[in-house]
Order: sequence, then C-alpha cells, then structure tokens
Amino acid sequence: MCGIYGFAGFKEDGLLDRMGRVIRHRGPDGQGQYVAPDGSPFAMGMQRLSIIDLEGGWQPVFNEDRSIAVCYNGETYNYVELRNELEAKGHRFTTHSDTECLVHGFEEWGIDGLLKRMNGMAAFCIYDVRKQEFYIGRDRCGQKPLYYHHGNGRFLFGSEAKSILQSQHVSAQPNVAAIDPYLTLRNVPEPQTMFAGIYKLPVAHYLHYKLRDNSLSIHRYWEVPLLDARTATYKSDAEYLEALEHVFYDAVKLCMRSDVPVGAYLSAGVDSSLTVAAMTKYSSNINTYSIGFDSPVDETPAARETAAFLGTKHHEIICQPEDFELLPKIVWHMDRPVGDALLIAFYKLAEGASKDLKVVLGGEGADEAFAGYSFQTVIGKVEKIRRMLPFAPALGSLAFQVTPHALLNKFFTFPADLGSQGKKRVIEFLSRYNSRDLNHNFNALRTLWSEDERRDAYSAEFKHLACDTWMAKEPDKDKNGPFLDRLCKLQYDEWLQDWALIRQDKNTMAHSLEYRLPFLDPRLIELAFTMPSHLKNDLKGDKIIERRLADKVFPPHIARRQKIPFYLPVEYFLDKPQFKRLVADTLNETAVKKRGYFDPKKITALVENMNRTREFVFCKQVVSLVILELWHQVFVDKAYRFDP
Repeated sequence: MCGIYGFAGFKEDGLLDRMGRVIRHRGPDGQGQYVAPDGSPFAMGMQRLSIIDLEGGWQPVFNEDRSIAVCYNGETYNYVELRNELEAKGHRFTTHSDTECLVHGFEEWGIDGLLKRMNGMAAFCIYDVRKQEFYIGRDRCGQKPLYYHHGNGRFLFGSEAKSILQSQHVSAQPNVAAIDPYLTLRNVPEPQTMFAGIYKLPVAHYLHYKLRDNSLSIHRYWEVPLLDARTATYKSDAEYLEALEHVFYDAVKLCMRSDVPVGAYLSAGVDSSLTVAAMTKYSSNINTYSIGFDSPVDETPAARETAAFLGTKHHEIICQPEDFELLPKIVWHMDRPVGDALLIAFYKLAEGASKDLKVVLGGEGADEAFAGYSFQTVIGKVEKIRRMLPFAPALGSLAFQVTPHALLNKFFTFPADLGSQGKKRVIEFLSRYNSRDLNHNFNALRTLWSEDERRDAYSAEFKHLACDTWMAKEPDKDKNGPFLDRLCKLQYDEWLQDWALIRQDKNTMAHSLEYRLPFLDPRLIELAFTMPSHLKNDLKGDKIIERRLADKVFPPHIARRQKIPFYLPVEYFLDKPQFKRLVADTLNETAVKKRGYFDPKKITALVENMNRTREFVFCKQVVSLVILELWHQVFVDKAYRFDP
C-alpha cells in the first residue's frame, strides 16, 4: 500500500520529490523513484506503507532484465496463486512482494490478461523501457484512486490530485461545470474532478501512453456482468447460499494476507458483522473499531454487542463538536469536495484504528451487490406498480402531496425525519418517474438538490448550470437485464467509487492505514449478479441471502437486527459553537459574493431554514455548500496549508 505519482513528456527539476513529499501520509515507511534509463522524459515514484514483504518489497520492482518497471498502490490478494503460476512458466522472483507479480504477469499475459487475473485493489504504472511506453491502471471497483493531467505534450499522474498540482505547469483552477453535478450527487462523477484539467482514470480501465508521439488511449477491461432477463436460468436458493458462503469466507481469508496485524471496522450492520465473524475463523486476536455520535442514531451499543459475541478487542471512537474544526484538513486530504459530514467520522475512525494497526477490513460493497439500500427497495416497488398501472407513479405523487410527512416516514428507511423537503423530493421523483431513464430516477431519489432548487440558488450568472444533460444514461445494452440487477449495476459506474470508496481511501490513507473490502472480490460480485432478485431484495427486506448466511453465525437478534442508517446527525450539532462558526465563516454574504456561484440571499435563507426547522435535507444542503467553499479556500485561495 502506498501512493504513486509520475510524469512524462517533459522534465522539471525537483518535481518527483515534491510529488512524493505532499502525499507522504499515504506511505511514510519509505520512498522509491524511477527515471527512464535511456533519457526518455519519464519518471515515477512511490511512497511506501509496508504491509507485505516488509524488508524486500521496495519499489520500483523490475522483471529479470529490468526492461519492465512498476510502481504500485494497492494489494493483490491472490498474489501467492499468481506467483506460483508465473514461476511454473519460468519467471524468476527476487522478492516476496505482491508487487512483483505485476511485472512478470505483464510480460506473460499482457495488460488485459494481468488485470483480469488480479484480485485486489490497485492503482499502478508499468513502464516498458524497450517500447518507451507505459500503462496506468485501476482496480475493477475503484478502491484506489488515480488522477491524471494531459496537455501541451505533458502528462502527470498521481494517487492524489495534490501531487499533480506540484508541477509549475498545473494550477488549481475550479472546474465550474462540475458544480451542478456536485450539488446533485454531492460528489463529482468521474472522469471529471473539481479541478479544471485534472481527471480521474475511470474504474476498471487502463490508460496506455506512448512517449514517442505523446499519445494516449483509455480502455475498459471489466464491467459488472448482467444476465438477460428473457433467457436467465437460476440454481436453487440452497446452491447459491453454499456458493456465497464459500466465496465470501475465501475472500475474507485472502484479504487477511499480511505481514502485519489486521483489524476491522465494525458497525451494527450485517456486512461488517459477517466480515468480522469470518475473520475470527482465521485469527483469535482481532481488534475492532466503531464510530459514534452520542445521539439517538448511534450504532455503538449494537456494534459493542456484536463485538462481545465474537470476542474481539473492541474500541469506540466518538465524534465531538470540536471535530468540525477538522473539516478544512479533511477536505485537503480528500482532494475533492464530497458533500457529507460523515467525512469527519471516517477521519476520526481511521485516526483511532491507526494507533494500533496498519490494516483494517470493512463491509463496504455489500449493499451494491446485494441491494441493501432503501432507494433500491423504493424504486423496485414503484417499478412493480408502474408495470401493472402505467400512470400509477404520477397518481402516487398527487396522493403524497396530501399525506403528512410524518406518515410518509413509515414507508421509507430514511436516516432522519423525512421533513417537508424530503416529502417534496419524493413527490418530484414520482411525478416524473415515467419520463426519466433508470439512472436519472436513481439520482432523483437520492439527490438533495432538485434542478429547480439548484437554479434558484445560483446567481444570475450561473443559473444556466442547472440541468441534467451531464448525467449519464443507462446503456442500451443493459436494458434487457433483470431490473434489480440493472439498478445495482449503475452504482458500480459512479456511486461506489465516487461516493462510498473515496471517502474511505482518502481518510484511511490520511493516517497511513490500509482499508480492505472482501465484498469487492470480483468472484463475489459476479456471483451476486447470477442470483435471482428474491435472494437480494424482495421489496420487503434487503440482502436476503446475506442475512441467511448471518443466520448461520449469529443469534436472531444480531443476524436480523433492524438496519440503523449510518449518517452524522448534523441536527444534533446545530447549536454547538464549532458548527455555527464553520457555517458563518463559509456561507456569510461576503464569502458567497466572492465566489459568485450563488445568490447570497438564497443561501442566507437556506441557513435560516436549517436553524429554524432542523430538517435533515436542509442540514445536508448546508453541509454540501460548506464543504464546496472549504475546497475553494484550501486549493484555490490557499487559505490553509497542510503540506508536510
């Protein structure tokens, strides 16, 4: 585990050192650098966090004749199996590191063959000396980020955008076109970033760069497989449960391969609970960590109960009001605005775990594979009704208009009271359901800002930004898939990596902590997409087959525990001086006018509505604007300095 960086097509004194120094937190155990030996304008480097082969796994790593070099951020969990296969084919290894499998695998199978065999999380650069070309690639689900800039014959890449910004040729300018997607989704969907001219390599893709003509091409090597609903056949439920048990436990076992101790994040949910239960089969010394807020939605009592049942050494970390003061530093680590106060919780959780460990496992990825989100249930129900009564969604929106939002709370698994704004969102979703494609409906249900609200909040100069033309549509080739699987697949193209995983990667690596996710094992994902929908979400319950697996491990009160929505309850911090000061410093009239994107009167009214009603949606909208402004202050204004 580490951070990687590099550049091609030009030379700049001291750049490689600066690129590494600014992300030293990703790998404080050492540094490795590589400069093309033939004088070609190419250099790369890495900051190492030693996890596997502590003494011998230093990078860059080479093949036998040093014609291939690699710098690697991530872990290849199946490296033992790959190594055995490559040695049988005559390749000679000089380290015990998983990294060395990349150079020999590239020689043996090419870039596509290598990537399709790797099971793990990865962002890497492989340089071919003879051909004067290189490949940068990312893992299937995007757990490891990789940014790049290409312009005027110059190419730069890095695990974090701040490495690229170390070049005198790249400046931190806002990508104004990304503001509307950010407000809609609370993140910027790849390949765009909030930086003008800096992009993310999409998940399950690799980039091929040829130095001789400064050309690049980008290729996809994997995507979630969908069955054809018209011809799909299924095995028995018992066969799927047996297969899931085998693959899941093996995925956890692979994720525990390490030369340092491995712990886990543990919440009240079935995903992390199953992960820790599986870990206890392979180790009797597991440290677990939970985060809490001292509020009614706190998961810590339930997580504590699970830890006691499993016999782990459990630790609890509590977010305090003063932790809001960490947000500028967290935004610096994130590189991007992600409009969610949970960033604070992830940062604190990683900080606590890193005092004891270098590696933790977690449960992210299960909701995407096994349909564990409430919006999947809602859309599934609406779609079922629509197929029977085509005009039902529009009629439903009329019915909801006269239904008190307190009553609507009984029909939705919402983190807090639905409120007037949540009700408004549901009505808008239903009224336009038949006119949208599946991805637009998915985003409409989860957005905090409707298109009309965004347009109303913008200043006159930026009202044109409010639209949905930037939003991807579901590919036509997927429309014959089972409906629930189509909905789940959408999350692998944006939600998972740009929302869930990026929050964890940047905050764990801020504390030199590696985060591993067994539910992202490609074998498990592909298995899930061969299952019938009733084993995932039957519109009455979610993650059906996963809970059946939990029944084999836990007593019913743990295996069937009601889901506790995981969110940072901003409404419980509204009156605290730290939160008030943060809002006042970022959303005052002077600050809003300076940026120019929004109408100061509208933003003032929004803050007043939040304080008056304490509604969940208003709180979330305000936090999204606070984080957007902090991103500008940190990177554009350079009002804060966190460089090591």
